Amino acid sequence: MAESFGGKMRNIMVTILIGLLVVAFAVWGVNDVFTQRAGDAVISVGKAEVSTDEFEEAFQRELATLNRDQGSSLTNQQAHAQGLHNQVLQRLLTDTVIGIDADELGVGVNRRVARDVVKQVETFQNELTGEFSEDKLNEILAQNRITRAQYENDVFKSLRRQQTVPAIIGGLEAPGAFAEQRYNFITEQRKTQILTLETSAVPAPAEPTDEELMAYIDENGSKYIAPEYRQVVMLRQEVFDFTPDLTVTEDELKDAFQYRIDLGEIGAPQTRDVVQITATSEELAIEAAERLARGDDPTELASGLGLVSPQFYEAALKESIFDPETAKTAFELEEGAAKAILGSLGNWYAVGVTKVTAAIVPDFDEQKSDLRDTILKEKAGELLYDVSDQIEDAMADGLTLEEISERLDIPLSYYDYFDRSGKTNDGIVLAGFSAIPGVASDDTLLREIFTSDIGYETDLFETSTEGFAAIRVENVIESTRRPFDEVKETATLAWKAARVSEALDELAGELALKARGGESLADIASSVENGASVEDLIIVRSTPPQNISPQVTLGMLEGDIGAISRGKTADGKSRNIGKLLDIIPNRDGVAGQFLDVLQEQATAAISSDLQNAYQQAILADHPLRENQAKIRQALGIDNNQ
Repeated sequence: MAESFGGKMRNIMVTILIGLLVVAFAVWGVNDVFTQRAGDAVISVGKAEVSTDEFEEAFQRELATLNRDQGSSLTNQQAHAQGLHNQVLQRLLTDTVIGIDADELGVGVNRRVARDVVKQVETFQNELTGEFSEDKLNEILAQNRITRAQYENDVFKSLRRQQTVPAIIGGLEAPGAFAEQRYNFITEQRKTQILTLETSAVPAPAEPTDEELMAYIDENGSKYIAPEYRQVVMLRQEVFDFTPDLTVTEDELKDAFQYRIDLGEIGAPQTRDVVQITATSEELAIEAAERLARGDDPTELASGLGLVSPQFYEAALKESIFDPETAKTAFELEEGAAKAILGSLGNWYAVGVTKVTAAIVPDFDEQKSDLRDTILKEKAGELLYDVSDQIEDAMADGLTLEEISERLDIPLSYYDYFDRSGKTNDGIVLAGFSAIPGVASDDTLLREIFTSDIGYETDLFETSTEGFAAIRVENVIESTRRPFDEVKETATLAWKAARVSEALDELAGELALKARGGESLADIASSVENGASVEDLIIVRSTPPQNISPQVTLGMLEGDIGAISRGKTADGKSRNIGKLLDIIPNRDGVAGQFLDVLQEQATAAISSDLQNAYQQAILADHPLRENQAKIRQALGIDNNQ
């Protein structure tokens, strides 16, 4: 049967909208659409699945890159807590969706093409020959913990994406009229009158009876619950436990100072702007050097002598200049000087120095304090790890925390009852000091304490300050309702505030009805004995006022002339009633850069609408599922945490 015109149009629209989902997932994320659990996969889209192995490999690669770039050492659990797994899932999901739709549309890429693309990457080419180097490729991939197959597969996916996405959304652009319409829309002025009711507009409530307070507390029980408290014994060793007994010599400080300079962490080495012209003979090299020293333009000079274009090095370090003889000469010459030399590979060069940037040598005395702290921390860290090994050996021998403390001469810490925030039942926060953080400053400690069973001694775990600890919960006071006498004063204030709020809502409703009946806001305000005022206000959509009710602002922007709207101010203490007096359209034209920006915004808005519509359609055809247990299992995270 011939395909209907409507069916053909539907296929065209599906093709156009495929790639928009990719952007939509990047914008909206994937968590909101994850619902049911997949079977044995981390995620699945229809019949397509992402395995736990694939997810774990992608996660570990991303984590290694993150730790390398930030100089951190995040664990799987810490990275998971920061949401790194969601970023990885989004990328895997995007690739999966592209694969599904590309398969349905017949979009393909020959894997041999992917391999050829890899060979064209400049980073993988030999510096001398310019040819692809297998050794260099393998070395760089090994440094990044990526196999050859993984990298080629990533290139394959990238090429497939390039055939799918840009061709679909690349030409989407909103007409200029859309931008003008948007400009007129956001700059339109709404002339309004705002009646404000303060708390003094209603009578102060009488004191509540105990029965009323008890009923209020029952309705709002979560506000009057005493938290769970725990009593804990802790064996803890931190870097700051060792530093007071350690010393740093002057030689160690000087070595660390020079090491920082060598790494480029402090100061800056001398750099030079160098030009190198390759000559075909010694005579031409000498002539070129003489003319460089006179200040001739290097490019014009080389062209006039029939030589290849010059090689320029800007702000170069000695080791960044390819030819060793050129590097040696360049860092011997003064600024503006030039010299003819025989290079390391037998070529004659004219080498000139156009600029010398002096080295920046940091002041040793200014760095000493920071250097000392760093060295002390490093020394303490080494001792800390030695002690942690001894603690773990003692635990393996079955020793209790008290026995370990006695054997290794490590003091135990005994904490009386405190809650999940690190606050005692007397209201004291166990924050410690800046140099010695307390329990309340370490959520890792708190999480271990409040997830452990009574009497259970934990394994040694790492604290958030790079130390180690093991704990035993001695006793627990369960969460209970606070005594009535203890919360009576607080509950009374809350009860009164609630009564005032209710009265304000009731009064605002009555006055809004009068306004809708034709009474002016000025007359209505004068009928209120206290706490009522009226002001005229111009509301512009692009810069909405922050001092009046959001509901009133919306009502004034969306309503017709004469519209009445009421609502609560952002702080919840006052009520507003608004009346729209006039709508003043903007008559100014829009052009130039502002027009371009608005046109881009209009394009993005259209794209977002299309993405949203297609997202719902594609998820209906290919249900999206996530298995949180498998994700945590792949990362080695306890599902009970």
